[in-house]
Amino acid sequence: MIQCLDKYKININSEIICKYNQMEEIMMKIISHRILITVVCFSVLFLGCIEEENNKIELPIDTPEEAIEYAKTDNNTKEWIEEWSELDYHIIECTVLKNQSIWTVEFKMNDSPYDFQPVYIIEMHSNGTILFRGRGI
Repeated sequence: MIQCLDKYKININSEIICKYNQMEEIMMKIISHRILITVVCFSVLFLGCIEEENNKIELPIDTPEEAIEYAKTDNNTKEWIEEWSELDYHIIECTVLKNQSIWTVEFKMNDSPYDFQPVYIIEMHSNGTILFRGRGI
């Protein structure tokens, strides 16, 4: 072990100084990682809030209007509505509460020029979980 003097003229073992410097480096890494993790967590929370604001639907789904609006946030539902709307068909919505927590939302054309009426059905739990989605006639 090497003896040396610090700025106060006190004998200090160089190994102790070395260990202190290593500990200081480790602590700085831990602090910087904690800051990074904190920033990432806040970013995720913030993006989650933005997503929730875009949906504007508070879960659980309690009303037919909320069920329709929530169903319209589904990409497959959006595509189906856009496909038929581009052909100048007016789409109407209908909701049914199967039981206390299962909603069925049906989208169909107001007047179909066909012998059949294209329909899109989406079934969801009141907590927002999509249970079934599909097209039919």
